[in-house]
Amino acid sequence: MADLNHTIKVKARCTFKNDKGQRCKTMTTMTHPFCEDHTRSELGFWIGQSTVPNAGLGLFSSNKYKKGDTIVEYAGEVITTKQYNERYENSGYGEYGMTLGTRRVIDARKTSSGLGRYVCDAYGSEHKKNSQYEEDKGKIHIIAIRKIKPGDEILISYGKEMRRAMGIQPEKSKKDKKKKKDKKKDKSKK
Repeated sequence: MADLNHTIKVKARCTFKNDKGQRCKTMTTMTHPFCEDHTRSELGFWIGQSTVPNAGLGLFSSNKYKKGDTIVEYAGEVITTKQYNERYENSGYGEYGMTLGTRRVIDARKTSSGLGRYVCDAYGSEHKKNSQYEEDKGKIHIIAIRKIKPGDEILISYGKEMRRAMGIQPEKSKKDKKKKKDKKKDKSKK
């Protein structure tokens, strides 16, 4: 699988080959290089409507994972931070960038085979995050932080800063911060 071209194609044929060398005839765009059926059977995931309100597509597992298991790699084009900033400075399409140290970024926007890009933030839903990002040897992995059952959506926390940049979590006003501070003072007096 390492020699596959993982760039988005508007319409492409699934690259799965059976044991006789026959290629799948299904045309696909969402989970290239494989069609929906082969993404599920070969990779153990499917892409579907997220359970998080207003989130779009999410990543769901066909397998079970225990705490500490690597679920999937956050894959994409590795470019310099400078290239990434220049690429997205005049647009709002930088949401799929994941920093590697201070000099490199994984840009998953232009690949749909990097399944990690479909992992949604649990914020705003009734669900808790069940995974987290971990950097290891120049790669970002999504790791289970609790048990995940087949059928579960893989959910993570993007962090307050990223959620605010994406417009998911509003910035708290000074008034809200003062109210929270006053509540803490009242509780400590009791």
